[in-house]
Amino acid sequence: MHHYDDTTDAMASLVLDYVRWRLREDPVALDGSATAEELNSLAPCLIGEEPNDPRVVLEQFTEVLAPRVISCDSPSFLSFIPAAPTKASLLFDAVVSASSLNGTSWLEAAGAVHAENQVLRVLADAAGLPDGAGGCFVSGGSAGNLSALVVARDMARHRGATGRLCVLASDQAHSSIASTAHVIDVDVVGVPTVDDRLTGVAVEAAVASYHDPSSIAAVVATAGTTNAGIVDDLAGVGAAARRHGIWFHVDGAYGAAALFAPSARHRFDGIELADSLVVDPHKWLFAPFDCAALLYRTPRLARAVHTQDASYLDAIHTDDGEWNPTDYAYHLTRRARGLAIWFSMGKRQHPVLPRPQARQCRRAGESWVWRTPIRPTIG
Repeated sequence: MHHYDDTTDAMASLVLDYVRWRLREDPVALDGSATAEELNSLAPCLIGEEPNDPRVVLEQFTEVLAPRVISCDSPSFLSFIPAAPTKASLLFDAVVSASSLNGTSWLEAAGAVHAENQVLRVLADAAGLPDGAGGCFVSGGSAGNLSALVVARDMARHRGATGRLCVLASDQAHSSIASTAHVIDVDVVGVPTVDDRLTGVAVEAAVASYHDPSSIAAVVATAGTTNAGIVDDLAGVGAAARRHGIWFHVDGAYGAAALFAPSARHRFDGIELADSLVVDPHKWLFAPFDCAALLYRTPRLARAVHTQDASYLDAIHTDDGEWNPTDYAYHLTRRARGLAIWFSMGKRQHPVLPRPQARQCRRAGESWVWRTPIRPTIG
C-alpha cells in the first residue's frame, strides 16, 4: 500500500500544475514529431536502480517528450482524426485514473457500470434501438467491430451455417472490417456501391448471387465513412439483412454521433434496425481517446458469446441481473472508460428544469456538495 506522504503531495502539485497549464493553453500548440535518434539523445532512459527527483522526470516529459507528440486537439491539426474533448471530460478522466477504477464487472464497479450504462442508453435512444439494447465501452471502433462480428459469426453457426462464413461489405468499409475478418477467419465479400454508398438493392443482389447465402454471417454498413463521411443506405441494407435473417452491423464509429444533430438525423434512418452498432464518442461527442460505445439490440446474444468462464470469475456471474461489461466484448480487465463522457454529458443542467436538491456528503472528515445531473446533455 502506497501512502499519501509529503513526496506524493509534492508530485501531486507538480502534476496538477501541469494539468492546469495544459487545460488553459489557448490555442493548443500543434507540436510535432522526432526521429528515434533525436529522442535517444534528448530523452535518455530515467528508469534505473536509483530513484529520480519527480521534477526531473516531469521536466523530461514537458520539455522533451510532450512537444514531440502531435496535439490532436490543436486547431492546427488538420490530418487524420482530430480530437476535441471537453475540459470536463479530460478532468474526469484524471479522476477515473486517480481512483484506480476497475470497470470489469458489476461486483467490482457497480457505480461506474451504472453510470456508463446511462450513457449507452442515451446513445441507444438516439439510434432508436429498443429498451433492452445495451453493451459496453471499448477502446475504439476497431475493437467494437471485432467484438460485434465475433457475435455475428457465432450466431451464423448457431442458426446452422456449415460452409465457410463471410461478411458482406463495401470497399468503403473501414479497414478494421477486413482485419476483423482475418482474425475471426471469415471472408469479406465486396458489394458494389453507387457513388461509394452501399444500398439495399446491391445487398439483395449480392445475397442472391452468392453461392451459399446461408453462410453470410453479417452485412456491414457504414454510418459515416472515414474518407468522405458517406452514410450508407441503412434502411435498405437493414431491411435486406432482416429479410434474409443476416446479422446487420452498423459501423458508426466515425459519423454516428451526428444522430444528435437534427439537421442530419434523417440520414441515419434505418440505423434502428441494427443488431450491433459502434459509435466513437472520442470523435464528435467530445470525449477523450479510448472511448467507443458498442451496442447490441439483443445483449444476451453477445453475453452468450463473450462471457469468459473460469473458477476465479465465478463470483462475478452469480446474479443474472447484474451487468458485466466484460460479457459484451472480447476484453476482460478494462478501465471505466465511459465515465469521462458521462461526467461531461451530465454536468450541465437543463435550463428549464429546477436545480436538484443538494445533499451533503462526508468522507474522512471532509465535506463537499454533490448534485445529481437531471438529464444528459452534450457539452
